Amino acid sequence: MVSTQELGAVTASPTFGGVTASPTFGGVTASPTFGGVTASPTHVGEPTRGGVSASEDHGLYHHYSRYLKETFGGKTYKVVVNSGLTCPTRDGTITKGGCTFCDVRGSSSFFGKQGRGGEITDQINSRLPGTRARFGAEKFIAYFQSYTNTYSDAEYLREIYGEALAHPDISGLAIGTRPDCLPDSVIELLEELAGKHYVSLELGIQSFEAPTLEWFIRGHDGECSRIALRKMRERAPHVHTCAHFIFGAPTDSATAPKDAALEMNEFGVKGVKLHQMMVLKYTKLAEMYEAAPFPILTMDEYAERAIQFLEHLRPDIYVERLQAKASHQAELIAPDWSKTHWIPYNRILKLMQERGSYQGKALGYAKT
Repeated sequence: MVSTQELGAVTASPTFGGVTASPTFGGVTASPTFGGVTASPTHVGEPTRGGVSASEDHGLYHHYSRYLKETFGGKTYKVVVNSGLTCPTRDGTITKGGCTFCDVRGSSSFFGKQGRGGEITDQINSRLPGTRARFGAEKFIAYFQSYTNTYSDAEYLREIYGEALAHPDISGLAIGTRPDCLPDSVIELLEELAGKHYVSLELGIQSFEAPTLEWFIRGHDGECSRIALRKMRERAPHVHTCAHFIFGAPTDSATAPKDAALEMNEFGVKGVKLHQMMVLKYTKLAEMYEAAPFPILTMDEYAERAIQFLEHLRPDIYVERLQAKASHQAELIAPDWSKTHWIPYNRILKLMQERGSYQGKALGYAKT
């Protein structure tokens, strides 16, 4: 899928080392009003370039990087680690070859491509210095990103999560997974860890709509996602759930973004992450596109969907990402505008400014 405040109906007030720390992490009080922007899954503290500055677009939507800075007391970045796990759409449980949009890297970021397969501590040690030097990061979150990082028994997960948390430079966890891979034992483990550490669950919902889920070969339906979200809200209230969505499938309804946002408002998630649908080489989607080309969203068409989503999203829910960038440009088939981050990002912000748009506007909230 991240908050230390009471958001919606879920109050997060875990005890950290015997000290109640609901509004604070690292000794820094997190204000209910916060923001920031992320350029990639590992890049969560960089200001906007070539367009609206961070101070100027502060009121357009609830930014992630500023929230992290206020939460952890400094510029915070994710360090990608590999769990060694697979997915039920790759090991034959559901199918083989992955979801249609997923490449051989498991949709991981550029920073997760290096040093795969090492022990967790070794991976962190190898990646952290470069991240600190390049971005001036002060705090780090271990990000279990590729594939399905709850797809194992709770004992193994306790081992790998615990090893990451034991690293002296790691301030918390972000764990990417699917809604159909959250058995009760894993939810209990996540809640246990979240009582002492910062834990974010990045939940790949992608869509609630049956035609799109089938087209992506997800292997689960929308109700499965709703059940997972409900369980996390009720049984793991200290885990910060961040829901991921992909917009742009030709099967999407015209109101898919609005409908998804309204559901997020009801389920008490702390954050959301948005992606445009990309056709990448070495994916099932690429095979489908070559066999029978389907419509691909233009930059403005995607911007319309992102804005529709934001206007119907409660303003207390942070937005980790508005759109994605292809990590390997040579492998991008479509849309071509996915080769860059800042051009589509600034286009979304420009349209919002021109219209007087902002997060929560359609719900009647005032602009902050």
